[in-house]
Amino acid sequence: MKAETILLAKPQEKVVKIYPAYKAFFPRLYAALTAYHEVEVLDLPDIWVRDFLPVQHAATGALSRLFFRPKYANYTQKFTAQIRRRVCELFPVRFANVEIDGGNIVRGPGDIFFCFEGRRIFRRSFPGEQEMVEKELAAALGSKQIVWLPREVGDKVNHIDGFMQFIGDTLLVSDERFTPYLEQLLYQRLEAVCRIFPNLQIRFLPCVPDKADKSGLSAYGVYVNFLETSRAVFVPQYRLAQDKEIIDIIKTVTEKPIVALDCTDIARYGGAIHCLTKEYKTSYDAE
Repeated sequence: MKAETILLAKPQEKVVKIYPAYKAFFPRLYAALTAYHEVEVLDLPDIWVRDFLPVQHAATGALSRLFFRPKYANYTQKFTAQIRRRVCELFPVRFANVEIDGGNIVRGPGDIFFCFEGRRIFRRSFPGEQEMVEKELAAALGSKQIVWLPREVGDKVNHIDGFMQFIGDTLLVSDERFTPYLEQLLYQRLEAVCRIFPNLQIRFLPCVPDKADKSGLSAYGVYVNFLETSRAVFVPQYRLAQDKEIIDIIKTVTEKPIVALDCTDIARYGGAIHCLTKEYKTSYDAE
């Protein structure tokens, strides 16, 4: 298998106007990624490419566009339509009729994918709708199973990549036990995951809430929003005492090089390294 190609949004003027910190962060992210991978920079209206670029089939590499319609941050109806049009221009591929952001999809061992459930994805009051969504999403991802985890009440973003990711057979979880409700929710989610993988190793990554955030959108202090590729693990840092602890934890579950990137300013817009990148495998001949 050839190494992945990583896609990023170009820091053009209209993008930087929305996200000023991206202008300074982009060269550092680009340099870190190009040390290990081919990187393609796209002319896009938005920087969170994980959410709206096509998903890739785990076995064939085929691309499918999901229906992108977020209802948070700066995503007006006009802006969202502009993003969808640009993606259609760049990726004339199969359309998968599932309304879900790419940030709400995490791949686990054995091509099992995890997502937070949500009423915009499927409605329990509509018999058969969940089954139809699962079938369509599984066809796009090449998934053997779609597992829905309970969402947090009041969560404006509903992106699972801010809660959990896998490295090999280890599940890395953002430790958000700030209230009894969140602690109960965390264990409900982990119970659902462990029913699928009863021997799963779980490591908790500290999560530091952004006390300056009034919107509920900031990803500052969310370490689980890292990017693992075939060649390295790119890990966010926040100028916090927990930065070194995160690196030490990840070193225990992988032998890949770990690349630390200061995401302090960019994360306050709502995401970190995983959200800003989209990786595509370029060959499946050796798999």
